[in-house]
Amino acid sequence: MSKMTGAALVAFARSKMGTPYVYGMKGQVMTAANYDYLRRLYGNMVWYSDRNKIGKVCVDCSGLISWACGVQMGSAQWKSRATKIQPISTIKNAPVGALVWMKGHIGIYTGMKNGVPYYIAADGSAYGVREVPLNRNHFTHWLLVEDIFTYETEEKEVVENTKIIVNGQEKQVRRILKDGTNYISVRDLAELLGYKVSSRGSVAVLEKK
Repeated sequence: MSKMTGAALVAFARSKMGTPYVYGMKGQVMTAANYDYLRRLYGNMVWYSDRNKIGKVCVDCSGLISWACGVQMGSAQWKSRATKIQPISTIKNAPVGALVWMKGHIGIYTGMKNGVPYYIAADGSAYGVREVPLNRNHFTHWLLVEDIFTYETEEKEVVENTKIIVNGQEKQVRRILKDGTNYISVRDLAELLGYKVSSRGSVAVLEKK
């Protein structure tokens, strides 16, 4: 069975925005019999007002993820299945589609918007499936479940100062780190060697000063 990508998980969850939440539902139409059974099984975890959702497709937090990928697990089981578990404070390092977890609740990381991390989840009976900033909840960890999902990671470009030795003298230049490779700034290096840098279209031009 091919794995679902994290991006596809997010796309699926977004297609279910507004789906009502009922504890114990996994993405099917809730009947009166379903409601009565869930009330007996889970008590107050299923609200009296949830009866108004009879006849609608309903889902709970772990059910949204199971609905997407076809693997039925509760939130604690998703954490146990995880191959990587990191504190939520490092969410900026997580790939899109990572699961965000706290005891009793789980959602899906959807990425950064204007520097703010967002998630989507079946977020309780009052909200249903919604996408909101991560600080709207109290998640403690993010998870990768790599036997079920694949994740695309984009390595960020980092620019830092470094030193090189030119004709026996130590000089400082900018170094660009991307995709595991170091690139020294052509302009910095050329100027150290006594060249003026210009361009002709997309071609760099170096001329002796």
